[in-house]
Amino acid sequence: MSRALRRRALATCLMALAASCSGAARPGPSAESPKAVRPHERRDAIAALEACERPTLVGTVTASRVEALEDPGAGSDVVGVFPRVNDQGAVQVFPLLDRLETSGSTWYRAMLPMRPNGSTGWVPGDDLRIGQTGYRIAIDLRRFRLQVLDGCDVVARFAIGVGTNDTPTPRGAFFLNSLLQPPDRRSVYGAFAFGLSAYSDVITDWEGGGIVGLHGTNDPSSIGHNASHGCIRMTNDAIRFLARTVPLGTPVEIS
Repeated sequence: MSRALRRRALATCLMALAASCSGAARPGPSAESPKAVRPHERRDAIAALEACERPTLVGTVTASRVEALEDPGAGSDVVGVFPRVNDQGAVQVFPLLDRLETSGSTWYRAMLPMRPNGSTGWVPGDDLRIGQTGYRIAIDLRRFRLQVLDGCDVVARFAIGVGTNDTPTPRGAFFLNSLLQPPDRRSVYGAFAFGLSAYSDVITDWEGGGIVGLHGTNDPSSIGHNASHGCIRMTNDAIRFLARTVPLGTPVEIS
């Protein structure tokens, strides 16, 4: 179904539900009277549908390095400095949240792969190549479940293993920041390992400062359990699917 038809179908269903609440037919004495759909609920439902259909803009760094600033424009405080190729060997990308034109220049507010989790900063558009992705990943820690969505559609679901109570997987909005293929797929990282923009809330002294990974595993029995130091484990077949399907910069929501 096209996006336009999907929006129209949702609006039609909501209007039909509202109409059924005000029709002439009355429920029998044991039936519960339906509740009318309020206008703001209809607007919220349509807005939620449109939000999931909206692709994420992704900026790929084209300069040798880019400075992320607290506010757009020269002279603002520097939040972070990012080389074109990050420490994991991937060309640096940023999901872009806002766009602003000022003094003849274009600036984007970007999600940043740094502590504290959730950091953002303004980066100059001249230092980026702008693309987009319709994919996003939703991770439910309590249910040990990862969903891959393309727009509003769930295209895959996978069981996962997550952090223990002592080394929990952080919650929040992150993105895929790098992709590595371990030389030995029988290693603890399995067939592939994504580096997220997320950092552990309790581990700071590991190489990389406690970056949270999304990777395969040589221990499939740990899937479905709180078993890791904060990384998210999948079967090797599942991580292979992600590696060939979702690009770097894909948003990851962990809840």
